[in-house]
Amino acid sequence: MPYLVCAEELEGKWVAHVPDLPGCFNSHKERETAISGVPKAVDRYVEWANNHGLRISGLSGPMIVAEVARSWIYEQDYEVNAFFASDRPPLAESEVQELETILRASRQDLETELEQISDEAATTELPGERWSVMGLLDHVATAEQWYCDRLGLALATSELPADPRARLVKVRDHTLASLPALAGRRGVVTLSGETWTARKVMRRTLWHEREHTKDIRELKLRL
Repeated sequence: MPYLVCAEELEGKWVAHVPDLPGCFNSHKERETAISGVPKAVDRYVEWANNHGLRISGLSGPMIVAEVARSWIYEQDYEVNAFFASDRPPLAESEVQELETILRASRQDLETELEQISDEAATTELPGERWSVMGLLDHVATAEQWYCDRLGLALATSELPADPRARLVKVRDHTLASLPALAGRRGVVTLSGETWTARKVMRRTLWHEREHTKDIRELKLRL
């Protein structure tokens, strides 16, 4: 059986997602390169999942590029990103349980990268980099809070710790606690021209954390 790939222009590059494997993607500044790298990304994802105790079999057969979507600007500077057909179906309870495991595994990877990074190193701003390690942590936590807010599930701002590390924990704990409420949730939410569902929020949350975990890994080599 072939498997589907959905590619989107996102934050200045192209991201090719594999909807059947939550958190599996390949990104590159060139669209075709992002898409052509998907088979290797699938192999890496299956190995990663197995290393975290997730029993996921590989996807056999050729890949089919189901959708390709460009971003567009809504009211001055808001970038509207893709809403794929695969984002629309409600999450089943079994999928919610799987997503919980994948979210925990993704966070474990991030925490591993943070080990042995001193506070001084974490706040060091390197030439040519948009954020320090601490800045990336703040960005990841803020984005996850924002994704949850698309569905009206975000924490109150007053509940968010000022420290980025503590905020990461607080926001993720809230995301995990909110997961059961997402099972079977139907309908879509459209804000600022962009369409959201529970499935899209989970797709974006996993993509964002895993992408920036890789960025932290690369920053460590320069600290």
